[in-house]
Amino acid sequence: MEDLRLYTLKPGKGAHKRKFRVGRGIGSGLGKTCGRGVKGSGARKSPNKRPGFEGGQMPLKIRLPKFGFWSRKAYLTDEVPLNSLNKVEGDLVNLKTLREAGLINSRVRFVKIVLSHVPNFTRKVKVEGVGVTRGAQAAIEAAGGTVEISQFVLSQRERHEKNQRRSAAKRQALLDALMKNGIQRPAKKDKAAKAAKAKASKSN
Repeated sequence: MEDLRLYTLKPGKGAHKRKFRVGRGIGSGLGKTCGRGVKGSGARKSPNKRPGFEGGQMPLKIRLPKFGFWSRKAYLTDEVPLNSLNKVEGDLVNLKTLREAGLINSRVRFVKIVLSHVPNFTRKVKVEGVGVTRGAQAAIEAAGGTVEISQFVLSQRERHEKNQRRSAAKRQALLDALMKNGIQRPAKKDKAAKAAKAKASKSN
């Protein structure tokens, strides 16, 4: 191996590019306009082109279709039908047992058990740490099981109910105001007062 000395150091391959001397005759290929074309903003010293500008044609960011909102939490969330709990070994249903039964993959952090179209679940199990819909919870409790609803489902349900109460209160307030005052039409402006105001503004 060659010794590392100061006189052996040199730039890596491709680090230095050859410098072109422009404006040195038409034979060089970069004479006269120096490769900038004829007139226009690109021929100036500072063209000031914004990022994504494509010379006036429709930019790519506008040509591409737009499609809604992508939730980052949806990638970590999954649903499990009630009948699939028959594959779980033991009487405890949580993230670990669902993952061991192959019902969810390793990336899932939030799970909700939903009621199957044709419920066929009669086992007595204890559900903890996962979300459960109202129908699935009723079916599990009817079979003698217990459900410990996770905190994120309780908070989500509480926010949903709070939003519903707020919307209902707003609708009721609008209806009460309408029943009390009726439909209020905007008052017509007095033409004389309007003319006097315009005259005063002109004089000032």
